[in-house]
Amino acid sequence: MRTFLPVCILVISALVLATGLEPSGFSLVEPAGDGWFNPDISSWAGVSFQAGGGRTIASGAYVGSMSFSLHPTLKAGLDIGYARTYDFHGFSSGRILGGLDLEWQPSDEFTLMIHCSGSLPDSSLTGL
Repeated sequence: MRTFLPVCILVISALVLATGLEPSGFSLVEPAGDGWFNPDISSWAGVSFQAGGGRTIASGAYVGSMSFSLHPTLKAGLDIGYARTYDFHGFSSGRILGGLDLEWQPSDEFTLMIHCSGSLPDSSLTGL
């Protein structure tokens, strides 16, 4: 495992140099020239707090979104986030949120959209 990361870095560097790409000119947010990967990145957050009847509950969520064009007629989007509910009397749960969007528009009269989203309990990743 200790040699895996250096070997991966070496292989990726060799591939980048072999294809003639200039690593200093690469940026995910503002690509130089007319790069195809020009993502639109956004995020939102929400928090709520309820108290009454001897109970106090708070919840919050954060979702980051990235969308980009794969082809002039094909767009893709990715959402990932986290939501948590906390009861001040001991109950707490969290969910990992995710979503994927594909939009194909071959003409002005026809658009096909596919959206897939879901959530996982945070314990499914931590094993707790």
